[in-house]
Amino acid sequence: MKKIFFFVLAVLFSAVAVYAQVDVYLSLSATGKRSDIAIEYFVAADGKDDTVKYAKLLKEIIENDLIFSRYFNIVQDIPKNTENTLKERLFSWEKKGASVLLTASVSIDGDKLVLESNLLDVASGETIWKRKYKNEILNYRYMSHEISDEIVRKFTGETGIARSKIVFVNEGTRFKELYIIDYDGYNLRKLTKDNKINILPKWSPDGKQIIYTSYLYNNPDLFVLDLVKNRRSIISKYQGLNASGSFSPDGKKILLTLSRGRYPNLYLINMSGEILRRMTEGSYIDTSPSFAPNGQEVVFISDRPGYPQLYIMSVDGGNIRRLTTSGSCDSPSWSPRGDKIVFTMRQSKGNYDLYVYDLPTAKITKLTNNHRNNENPTWSPDGRFVTFYSNISGKGEIYIMAIDGSGIRKLVELPGTSYTPSWSPTLTR
Repeated sequence: MKKIFFFVLAVLFSAVAVYAQVDVYLSLSATGKRSDIAIEYFVAADGKDDTVKYAKLLKEIIENDLIFSRYFNIVQDIPKNTENTLKERLFSWEKKGASVLLTASVSIDGDKLVLESNLLDVASGETIWKRKYKNEILNYRYMSHEISDEIVRKFTGETGIARSKIVFVNEGTRFKELYIIDYDGYNLRKLTKDNKINILPKWSPDGKQIIYTSYLYNNPDLFVLDLVKNRRSIISKYQGLNASGSFSPDGKKILLTLSRGRYPNLYLINMSGEILRRMTEGSYIDTSPSFAPNGQEVVFISDRPGYPQLYIMSVDGGNIRRLTTSGSCDSPSWSPRGDKIVFTMRQSKGNYDLYVYDLPTAKITKLTNNHRNNENPTWSPDGRFVTFYSNISGKGEIYIMAIDGSGIRKLVELPGTSYTPSWSPTLTR
Protein backbone atom coordinates (compact mmCIF):
# COMPACT_ATOMS: atom_id res chain seq x y z
CA MET A 1 0.00 0.00 0.00
CA LYS A 2 1.22 3.50 -0.75
CA LYS A 3 3.17 5.41 1.86
CA ILE A 4 0.87 8.38 2.32
CA PHE A 5 -2.25 6.27 2.71
CA PHE A 6 -0.70 4.49 5.64
CA PHE A 7 0.65 7.62 7.34
CA VAL A 8 -1.98 7.38 10.07
CA LEU A 9 -1.65 3.65 10.63
CA ALA A 10 2.14 3.69 10.50
CA VAL A 11 2.40 6.45 13.10
CA LEU A 12 -0.17 4.91 15.39
CA PHE A 13 1.06 1.42 15.35
CA SER A 14 4.76 2.39 15.53
CA ALA A 15 4.27 3.77 18.99
CA VAL A 16 -14.77 43.60 21.39
CA ALA A 17 -16.45 46.44 19.29
CA VAL A 18 -18.27 49.04 21.50
CA TYR A 19 -19.52 51.50 18.81
CA ALA A 20 -22.57 50.27 16.89
CA GLN A 21 -24.07 51.55 13.66
CA VAL A 22 -26.00 50.32 10.64
CA ASP A 23 -24.02 47.97 8.40
CA VAL A 24 -22.94 49.34 5.04
CA TYR A 25 -21.34 46.93 2.56
CA LEU A 26 -19.01 47.94 -0.23
CA SER A 27 -18.74 45.85 -3.38
CA LEU A 28 -15.57 44.42 -4.84
CA SER A 29 -15.01 44.47 -8.55
CA ALA A 30 -16.81 41.68 -10.41
CA THR A 31 -13.55 41.06 -12.28
CA GLY A 32 -11.79 40.13 -9.06
CA LYS A 33 -9.64 43.26 -9.11
CA ARG A 34 -8.37 44.23 -5.68
CA SER A 35 -9.53 47.43 -4.03
CA ASP A 36 -6.94 50.09 -3.30
CA ILE A 37 -7.00 51.04 0.37
CA ALA A 38 -4.93 53.74 2.05
CA ILE A 39 -3.98 53.46 5.71
CA GLU A 40 -2.63 56.61 7.32
CA TYR A 41 -0.16 56.51 10.17
CA PHE A 42 -2.12 55.77 13.34
CA VAL A 43 -2.06 58.73 15.71
CA ALA A 44 -0.77 58.24 19.25
CA ALA A 45 -3.31 60.35 21.15
CA ASP A 46 -1.07 61.05 24.15
CA GLY A 47 2.25 61.07 22.28
CA LYS A 48 3.84 58.64 24.77
CA ASP A 49 6.48 56.20 23.57
CA ASP A 50 4.43 53.09 24.40
CA THR A 51 1.41 54.47 22.60
CA VAL A 52 3.51 55.34 19.55
CA LYS A 53 4.90 51.79 19.56
CA TYR A 54 1.49 50.15 19.64
CA ALA A 55 0.06 52.56 17.06
CA LYS A 56 2.79 51.44 14.67
CA LEU A 57 2.29 47.74 15.46
CA LEU A 58 -1.48 47.89 15.01
CA LYS A 59 -1.12 49.55 11.62
CA GLU A 60 1.46 47.02 10.42
CA ILE A 61 -0.63 44.02 11.45
CA ILE A 62 -3.76 45.37 9.76
CA GLU A 63 -1.83 46.07 6.57
CA ASN A 64 -0.42 42.54 6.53
CA ASP A 65 -3.86 41.03 7.15
CA LEU A 66 -5.41 42.96 4.27
CA ILE A 67 -2.58 42.09 1.90
CA PHE A 68 -2.88 38.40 2.80
CA SER A 69 -6.65 38.49 2.21
CA ARG A 70 -6.01 39.22 -1.48
CA TYR A 71 -8.93 41.61 -1.52
CA PHE A 72 -6.80 44.75 -1.27
CA ASN A 73 -3.78 46.64 -2.51
CA ILE A 74 -2.21 48.92 0.08
CA VAL A 75 -1.56 52.40 -1.28
CA GLN A 76 1.73 53.62 0.16
CA ASP A 77 1.76 56.33 2.81
CA ILE A 78 1.85 59.95 1.83
CA PRO A 79 4.03 62.17 4.03
CA LYS A 80 2.23 63.05 7.23
CA ASN A 81 1.48 66.76 7.42
CA THR A 82 -0.55 67.75 10.47
CA GLU A 83 -1.37 71.08 8.87
CA ASN A 84 -3.23 69.43 6.00
CA THR A 85 -6.97 69.17 6.40
CA LEU A 86 -8.79 65.89 5.93
CA LYS A 87 -10.15 67.21 2.64
CA GLU A 88 -6.63 67.95 1.41
CA ARG A 89 -5.39 64.52 2.48
CA LEU A 90 -8.30 62.78 0.77
CA PHE A 91 -7.47 64.66 -2.43
CA SER A 92 -3.84 63.44 -2.20
CA TRP A 93 -4.98 59.85 -1.61
CA GLU A 94 -7.38 60.02 -4.54
CA LYS A 95 -4.58 61.12 -6.85
CA LYS A 96 -2.62 58.04 -5.73
CA GLY A 97 -5.55 55.79 -6.66
CA ALA A 98 -6.96 54.96 -3.24
CA SER A 99 -10.70 54.33 -3.02
CA VAL A 100 -11.00 54.10 0.78
CA LEU A 101 -8.95 55.48 3.67
CA LEU A 102 -8.47 54.04 7.15
CA THR A 103 -7.49 56.44 9.93
CA ALA A 104 -7.08 55.65 13.61
CA SER A 105 -6.21 57.16 16.97
CA VAL A 106 -4.58 55.01 19.66
CA SER A 107 -4.44 55.56 23.42
CA ILE A 108 -3.62 53.56 26.56
CA ASP A 109 -6.05 53.41 29.48
CA GLY A 110 -4.39 51.56 32.35
CA ASP A 111 -3.74 48.04 31.07
CA LYS A 112 -6.11 48.56 28.14
CA LEU A 113 -5.40 49.59 24.59
CA VAL A 114 -7.99 51.83 22.95
CA LEU A 115 -8.28 52.31 19.20
CA GLU A 116 -10.77 54.62 17.51
CA SER A 117 -10.95 54.03 13.76
CA ASN A 118 -12.62 55.58 10.73
CA LEU A 119 -13.04 54.06 7.29
CA LEU A 120 -13.72 56.80 4.75
CA ASP A 121 -14.78 56.89 1.13
CA VAL A 122 -11.96 58.83 -0.54
CA ALA A 123 -14.05 60.38 -3.33
CA SER A 124 -16.88 61.69 -1.16
CA GLY A 125 -15.18 61.95 2.23
CA GLU A 126 -18.13 60.19 3.83
CA THR A 127 -17.64 57.82 6.76
CA ILE A 128 -18.27 54.17 5.86
CA TRP A 129 -17.93 53.00 9.43
CA LYS A 130 -16.57 54.24 12.72
CA ARG A 131 -15.55 51.93 15.53
CA LYS A 132 -13.99 52.08 18.97
CA TYR A 133 -12.09 48.99 20.15
CA LYS A 134 -10.82 48.36 23.67
CA ASN A 135 -8.87 45.34 24.85
CA GLU A 136 -6.00 44.33 27.09
CA ILE A 137 -2.65 45.52 25.78
CA LEU A 138 -1.42 41.94 25.52
CA ASN A 139 -4.26 41.30 23.03
CA TYR A 140 -3.10 43.97 20.60
CA ARG A 141 -2.71 41.45 17.77
CA TYR A 142 -6.26 40.18 18.26
CA MET A 143 -7.52 43.78 18.19
CA SER A 144 -5.71 44.35 14.89
CA HIS A 145 -7.16 41.16 13.40
CA GLU A 146 -10.63 42.18 14.56
CA ILE A 147 -10.36 45.44 12.61
CA SER A 148 -9.02 43.64 9.55
CA ASP A 149 -11.90 41.19 9.60
CA GLU A 150 -14.39 44.04 9.87
CA ILE A 151 -12.90 45.75 6.82
CA VAL A 152 -13.11 42.50 4.84
CA ARG A 153 -16.73 42.10 5.95
CA LYS A 154 -17.58 45.58 4.73
CA PHE A 155 -16.27 44.74 1.28
CA THR A 156 -17.47 41.15 0.94
CA GLY A 157 -20.31 40.62 3.40
CA GLU A 158 -18.32 37.70 4.85
CA THR A 159 -16.16 37.54 7.95
CA GLY A 160 -12.41 37.63 7.35
CA ILE A 161 -10.02 34.95 8.55
CA ALA A 162 -7.52 37.08 10.50
CA ARG A 163 -8.75 35.78 13.86
CA SER A 164 -8.48 32.13 12.86
CA LYS A 165 -5.83 29.76 14.19
CA ILE A 166 -4.04 26.60 13.07
CA VAL A 167 -3.38 23.55 15.23
CA PHE A 168 -0.65 21.11 14.23
CA VAL A 169 1.78 18.47 15.49
CA ASN A 170 5.47 19.08 16.12
CA GLU A 171 8.09 16.63 17.36
CA GLY A 172 10.88 19.05 18.23
CA THR A 173 10.88 17.74 21.80
CA ARG A 174 11.33 14.17 20.48
CA PHE A 175 7.66 13.59 21.26
CA LYS A 176 4.64 14.38 19.13
CA GLU A 177 2.84 17.29 20.79
CA LEU A 178 0.04 19.63 19.71
CA TYR A 179 0.67 23.31 19.09
CA ILE A 180 -1.65 26.19 18.21
CA ILE A 181 -0.74 29.39 16.39
CA ASP A 182 -2.42 32.42 14.83
CA TYR A 183 -3.04 32.16 11.09
CA ASP A 184 -0.19 34.65 10.46
CA GLY A 185 2.42 32.65 12.39
CA TYR A 186 2.34 34.52 15.71
CA ASN A 187 1.35 33.58 19.26
CA LEU A 188 2.62 30.00 19.19
CA ARG A 189 1.39 27.97 22.15
CA LYS A 190 1.99 24.37 23.17
CA LEU A 191 -1.25 22.52 23.93
CA THR A 192 0.05 19.17 25.16
CA LYS A 193 3.05 18.28 27.27
CA ASP A 194 2.58 14.52 27.58
CA ASN A 195 5.90 13.21 26.26
CA LYS A 196 3.72 10.85 24.25
CA ILE A 197 2.33 10.53 20.72
CA ASN A 198 -0.44 13.06 20.00
CA ILE A 199 -1.50 13.32 16.38
CA LEU A 200 -4.24 14.19 13.86
CA PRO A 201 -5.84 17.23 15.50
CA LYS A 202 -9.18 18.47 14.12
CA TRP A 203 -11.28 21.49 15.08
CA SER A 204 -14.90 21.50 16.17
CA PRO A 205 -17.20 23.69 14.04
CA ASP A 206 -17.46 26.34 16.78
CA GLY A 207 -13.69 26.54 17.29
CA LYS A 208 -13.95 25.72 20.99
CA GLN A 209 -12.70 22.12 20.90
CA ILE A 210 -10.01 20.03 19.24
CA ILE A 211 -10.15 16.26 18.85
CA TYR A 212 -6.97 14.25 18.39
CA THR A 213 -5.58 10.75 18.75
CA SER A 214 -3.20 10.14 21.65
CA TYR A 215 -1.10 7.34 23.10
CA LEU A 216 -1.39 8.88 26.57
CA TYR A 217 -2.65 5.59 27.98
CA ASN A 218 -0.61 3.44 25.57
CA ASN A 219 -3.51 2.85 23.18
CA PRO A 220 -4.40 5.14 20.26
CA ASP A 221 -7.44 6.72 21.92
CA LEU A 222 -9.52 9.69 20.80
CA PHE A 223 -9.38 12.75 23.07
CA VAL A 224 -11.14 16.10 23.04
CA LEU A 225 -9.47 19.27 24.27
CA ASP A 226 -11.83 22.01 25.47
CA LEU A 227 -10.03 25.29 24.80
CA VAL A 228 -12.55 27.38 26.74
CA LYS A 229 -12.44 25.34 29.94
CA ASN A 230 -8.79 24.35 29.38
CA ARG A 231 -9.40 20.69 30.06
CA ARG A 232 -9.41 17.46 28.09
CA SER A 233 -11.20 14.17 28.26
CA ILE A 234 -11.18 10.85 26.48
CA ILE A 235 -14.03 10.17 24.03
CA SER A 236 -13.25 6.87 22.32
CA LYS A 237 -10.99 4.25 23.90
CA TYR A 238 -11.90 1.05 22.09
CA GLN A 239 -9.05 -1.42 21.96
CA GLY A 240 -6.99 -0.72 18.88
CA LEU A 241 -7.18 2.23 16.54
CA ASN A 242 -9.31 5.29 17.38
CA ALA A 243 -8.16 7.60 14.61
CA SER A 244 -9.33 11.19 14.69
CA GLY A 245 -11.61 11.94 11.78
CA SER A 246 -14.17 14.70 11.41
CA PHE A 247 -16.77 16.60 13.41
CA SER A 248 -20.26 16.73 11.97
CA PRO A 249 -21.23 20.31 11.02
CA ASP A 250 -23.50 20.57 14.10
CA GLY A 251 -20.58 19.56 16.36
CA LYS A 252 -22.58 16.78 18.02
CA LYS A 253 -21.06 13.74 16.30
CA ILE A 254 -17.64 12.51 15.20
CA LEU A 255 -16.76 10.25 12.29
CA LEU A 256 -13.58 8.28 12.89
CA THR A 257 -11.70 5.10 12.01
CA LEU A 258 -11.94 2.20 14.47
CA SER A 259 -10.16 -1.13 14.14
CA ARG A 260 -12.84 -3.12 15.93
CA GLY A 261 -12.75 -5.89 13.37
CA ARG A 262 -10.09 -7.28 11.09
CA TYR A 263 -10.06 -4.11 8.99
CA PRO A 264 -10.20 -0.45 10.05
CA ASN A 265 -13.60 0.97 9.10
CA LEU A 266 -15.52 4.18 9.64
CA TYR A 267 -17.88 4.66 12.58
CA LEU A 268 -20.12 7.50 13.72
CA ILE A 269 -20.03 8.25 17.44
CA ASN A 270 -21.52 10.87 19.74
CA MET A 271 -19.50 13.08 22.07
CA SER A 272 -19.75 10.44 24.78
CA GLY A 273 -18.07 7.85 22.56
CA GLU A 274 -21.20 5.81 21.98
CA ILE A 275 -21.25 4.19 18.53
CA LEU A 276 -24.28 5.47 16.64
CA ARG A 277 -23.64 3.73 13.35
CA ARG A 278 -21.06 1.65 11.55
CA MET A 279 -20.60 3.56 8.30
CA THR A 280 -18.45 1.14 6.29
CA GLU A 281 -17.64 -2.55 6.44
CA GLY A 282 -15.83 -5.19 4.47
CA SER A 283 -12.23 -6.20 3.84
CA TYR A 284 -11.09 -2.64 3.13
CA ILE A 285 -9.17 0.03 4.95
CA ASP A 286 -11.33 3.17 5.25
CA THR A 287 -9.79 6.33 6.69
CA SER A 288 -9.60 10.14 6.59
CA PRO A 289 -13.31 11.07 6.58
CA SER A 290 -14.43 14.67 6.06
CA PHE A 291 -18.02 15.91 6.28
CA ALA A 292 -19.60 18.06 3.61
CA PRO A 293 -20.68 21.41 5.09
CA ASN A 294 -24.35 20.46 4.69
CA GLY A 295 -23.77 17.38 6.85
CA GLN A 296 -25.42 15.08 4.30
CA GLU A 297 -22.33 13.48 2.72
CA VAL A 298 -18.83 12.36 3.64
CA VAL A 299 -15.66 12.04 1.59
CA PHE A 300 -13.15 9.41 2.69
CA ILE A 301 -10.26 7.21 1.57
CA SER A 302 -10.63 3.51 0.82
CA ASP A 303 -8.43 0.87 -0.82
CA ARG A 304 -11.41 -0.94 -2.37
CA PRO A 305 -9.84 -0.98 -5.86
CA GLY A 306 -6.50 -2.18 -4.43
CA TYR A 307 -4.99 1.25 -3.78
CA PRO A 308 -6.25 4.31 -1.85
CA GLN A 309 -8.92 6.31 -3.65
CA LEU A 310 -11.47 9.03 -2.98
CA TYR A 311 -15.01 7.95 -2.17
CA ILE A 312 -18.18 9.80 -1.23
CA MET A 313 -21.10 8.34 0.71
CA SER A 314 -24.33 9.59 2.24
CA VAL A 315 -24.36 10.30 5.96
CA ASP A 316 -26.39 7.13 6.52
CA GLY A 317 -23.55 5.04 5.03
CA GLY A 318 -25.26 4.38 1.71
CA ASN A 319 -24.80 5.55 -1.88
CA ILE A 320 -21.03 4.96 -1.87
CA ARG A 321 -19.37 6.07 -5.11
CA ARG A 322 -15.83 6.63 -6.25
CA LEU A 323 -14.39 9.92 -7.48
CA THR A 324 -12.15 9.00 -10.39
CA THR A 325 -8.51 10.02 -10.05
CA SER A 326 -5.25 8.88 -11.62
CA GLY A 327 -3.14 8.09 -8.56
CA SER A 328 -3.03 7.04 -4.91
CA CYS A 329 -4.99 9.49 -2.76
CA ASP A 330 -5.09 10.56 0.88
CA SER A 331 -6.28 13.28 3.30
CA PRO A 332 -9.38 14.69 1.59
CA SER A 333 -10.93 17.83 3.04
CA TRP A 334 -14.32 19.18 1.95
CA SER A 335 -14.38 22.93 1.30
CA PRO A 336 -16.50 25.22 3.51
CA ARG A 337 -18.47 26.27 0.42
CA GLY A 338 -19.21 22.63 -0.43
CA ASP A 339 -18.11 22.72 -4.07
CA LYS A 340 -14.54 21.40 -3.83
CA ILE A 341 -12.43 18.74 -2.16
CA VAL A 342 -8.71 19.26 -1.61
CA PHE A 343 -6.62 16.11 -1.26
CA THR A 344 -3.18 14.56 -1.64
CA MET A 345 -2.31 12.34 -4.58
CA ARG A 346 0.74 10.53 -5.87
CA GLN A 347 0.92 9.50 -9.49
CA SER A 348 3.15 6.55 -10.38
CA LYS A 349 6.47 6.96 -8.53
CA GLY A 350 6.29 10.73 -8.22
CA ASN A 351 5.99 12.94 -5.18
CA TYR A 352 2.91 13.54 -3.11
CA ASP A 353 1.19 16.73 -4.29
CA LEU A 354 -1.99 18.63 -3.51
CA TYR A 355 -4.97 18.61 -5.85
CA VAL A 356 -8.45 20.10 -5.90
CA TYR A 357 -11.46 18.16 -7.13
CA ASP A 358 -14.20 20.49 -8.38
CA LEU A 359 -17.46 18.64 -7.70
CA PRO A 360 -19.75 20.40 -10.22
CA THR A 361 -17.36 19.75 -13.14
CA ALA A 362 -15.35 16.70 -11.90
CA LYS A 363 -12.25 18.67 -12.93
CA ILE A 364 -9.02 17.99 -11.01
CA THR A 365 -6.46 20.79 -10.62
CA LYS A 366 -2.91 20.28 -9.39
CA LEU A 367 -1.83 22.86 -6.79
CA THR A 368 1.79 21.93 -6.01
CA ASN A 369 4.62 20.72 -8.19
CA ASN A 370 7.86 21.45 -6.39
CA HIS A 371 9.53 18.01 -6.45
CA ARG A 372 8.91 17.47 -2.75
CA ASN A 373 6.09 15.94 -0.73
CA ASN A 374 3.01 18.04 0.03
CA GLU A 375 0.36 16.45 2.23
CA ASN A 376 -2.51 16.80 4.73
CA PRO A 377 -4.32 19.91 3.42
CA THR A 378 -7.17 21.63 5.24
CA TRP A 379 -9.18 24.70 4.26
CA SER A 380 -9.24 28.20 5.67
CA PRO A 381 -12.68 29.11 7.05
CA ASP A 382 -13.48 31.20 3.95
CA GLY A 383 -12.45 28.43 1.53
CA ARG A 384 -9.88 30.63 -0.25
CA PHE A 385 -6.66 29.19 1.22
CA VAL A 386 -5.27 25.88 2.46
CA THR A 387 -2.69 24.96 5.06
CA PHE A 388 -0.62 21.83 4.54
CA TYR A 389 2.54 19.88 5.32
CA SER A 390 5.54 20.07 2.99
CA ASN A 391 9.20 19.10 3.13
CA ILE A 392 10.15 21.57 0.42
CA SER A 393 12.78 23.05 2.78
CA GLY A 394 14.31 19.66 3.47
CA LYS A 395 12.28 18.95 6.60
CA GLY A 396 8.57 18.74 7.31
CA GLU A 397 6.97 22.12 8.00
CA ILE A 398 3.57 23.82 7.81
CA TYR A 399 2.72 26.09 4.88
CA ILE A 400 -0.19 28.20 3.66
CA MET A 401 -1.15 29.01 0.08
CA ALA A 402 -4.05 30.35 -1.96
CA ILE A 403 -6.39 27.80 -3.49
CA ASP A 404 -4.97 28.53 -6.96
CA GLY A 405 -1.59 27.25 -5.75
CA SER A 406 0.06 30.67 -5.51
CA GLY A 407 1.50 32.63 -2.61
CA ILE A 408 3.06 29.72 -0.71
CA ARG A 409 4.53 30.82 2.62
CA LYS A 410 5.88 29.01 5.66
CA LEU A 411 3.70 29.37 8.73
CA VAL A 412 6.44 29.29 11.40
CA GLU A 413 10.06 28.24 11.88
CA LEU A 414 10.40 25.52 14.51
CA PRO A 415 12.91 22.83 15.48
CA GLY A 416 11.87 19.33 14.45
CA THR A 417 9.21 18.15 12.03
CA SER A 418 5.72 19.68 11.93
CA TYR A 419 2.74 18.07 10.20
CA THR A 420 -1.03 17.42 10.01
CA PRO A 421 -2.26 21.02 10.36
CA SER A 422 -5.93 21.85 10.86
CA TRP A 423 -7.32 25.36 10.23
CA SER A 424 -9.88 26.61 12.71
CA PRO A 425 -13.20 28.26 12.05
CA THR A 426 -12.89 32.04 12.30
CA LEU A 427 -13.41 34.06 15.50
CA THR A 428 -11.26 31.65 17.54
CA ARG A 429 -9.81 33.12 20.73
